Amino acid sequence: MKSIPPSLLVAIMAAVTLGVPLSLYALLTRGRRRIIHEIKSEASRRGWAFHSRRWLGDPTAFRIDGWTRSGLPWVLKTGGANAEDKGWTVRLGLHFPSLAGEMDLAMFPHKLGSRESSLLAPRISSDTLARMAEFSATAASAGGFFRDAQETPSGLPSFDAAYQILSLTQRIPQVPIDAGLAERILKWPSDAVAPQEILAWRDSFGLHLHAHLPATPNWGTITHFVGIAQDFCARLPVPVMTDASKSFWDRLLGRILES
Repeated sequence: MKSIPPSLLVAIMAAVTLGVPLSLYALLTRGRRRIIHEIKSEASRRGWAFHSRRWLGDPTAFRIDGWTRSGLPWVLKTGGANAEDKGWTVRLGLHFPSLAGEMDLAMFPHKLGSRESSLLAPRISSDTLARMAEFSATAASAGGFFRDAQETPSGLPSFDAAYQILSLTQRIPQVPIDAGLAERILKWPSDAVAPQEILAWRDSFGLHLHAHLPATPNWGTITHFVGIAQDFCARLPVPVMTDASKSFWDRLLGRILES
């Protein structure tokens, strides 16, 4: 029996070394790849633009550029996060850039400590806000918001026990999230990946909604999330625009928020 040529032996070893892990990876990610394919197909069917974000190191990360029923443009992105201890590993972010303005609304889970922040904010003086504005108009707007904002419960006890809604009532006279919308935020369809929590706020870069998910979102997750965001937008008045130019720190913050 002739000996195996060294070149053939190297080729066999390379095939085994690379083939086994690649085959296992393809097998283990088959379900997630099927989900991404469905999302891409359904987004295309609606005329939305789907983009892969594989440069993040996650083959299931993606971006969708779409619009609401009224034609309001939005950008949806997924990104990973090291928050397994908090019960979520994927951030689903929805951004409405055309709704940018001075900060007048925020929704946070109570466990994030928003109550404590709202209690400390009244101590911020006008002089302090003016100094903050020299570095960041966005930070000054946020400081003024938390100083003046009031809590506006939805009227749904289970939602109000989990979340706090803060708004500037002189700009947003009606409750931005009523009991019906609050129930949809809490109760997701059985075919969707329900989030651990949702955050929302408006600032000089737009209206932002973030859902923290325990797994890769499927199409049911996206449609429910976009539907919530559409009805949320419909209840908001036109934003108050700011004349202040964005500083370097503002632009840096904007890149972080939109990543």
